Amino acid sequence: MKINPLILGLAAVVIVAVVAGVIVFSKRNSSPQTSTTTQTTSQPTAQEKTETTIEESSAPTVPLPQEEDVIRTFFNLIGEGRSADAVSMMTQSTIGNDTSKQTWGVQFNSFNSVSVNKIEPSMQDEWTTAKHTYKVTLNVQMKPEAQSAPIPNYGWDNGLNIRWIPLEKVDNLWKIAGIATGP
Repeated sequence: MKINPLILGLAAVVIVAVVAGVIVFSKRNSSPQTSTTTQTTSQPTAQEKTETTIEESSAPTVPLPQEEDVIRTFFNLIGEGRSADAVSMMTQSTIGNDTSKQTWGVQFNSFNSVSVNKIEPSMQDEWTTAKHTYKVTLNVQMKPEAQSAPIPNYGWDNGLNIRWIPLEKVDNLWKIAGIATGP
C-alpha cells in the first residue's frame, strides 16, 4: 500500500500543530497555585516569608459588631418585623425557655415602628470586660391591638421612650441582656 506524500505531509503538520497547541494551552492555564504548591514543599526564602507575612497582614477582615451596632441592629430588626432575628440577639438567660421566647416575639411584633434616636453609655463605673449598659432613646409607634396587652402597649408609649439596655459578651459577641425602664 502506497501512502500519498501529500497526505503524509498534512498529517505531520496536523500533529505538530496539535502538540504546539497543547504546549501553549498548558502554559496559559497553569495556575499559580501549582507553582505555589511546588514552592511550599521546599523551605521558603526570606523574601517569600516577608511577602507571605505582608499578604496575610493586609488580608481584609470583617470586624465584629461593636456594642452600639448591636443595639441599633436589634431595634432595626424589631422595626422591620423580624422579631425572631431580634430575639436571637438576646442572651439565653434573658430569653429563657420557649414560652418566654414566644412572649418576647409577641411583644416585638406589637411595634408598628421603632427607631433609635440616641445611644449613650450608662453606669460606666459598673462596666466589666463582659458587661456594659447603655441608655437608649427610641421613637416608638405601637400597633393599635397592643392596647389590649396585659400591660397596655407592653409598657411602651407612642413617641419617645428611654430604655436601659445591658449588653453581655457571649462567645466574643455582644448580646442584648435585657430591656429596662430604669438603670
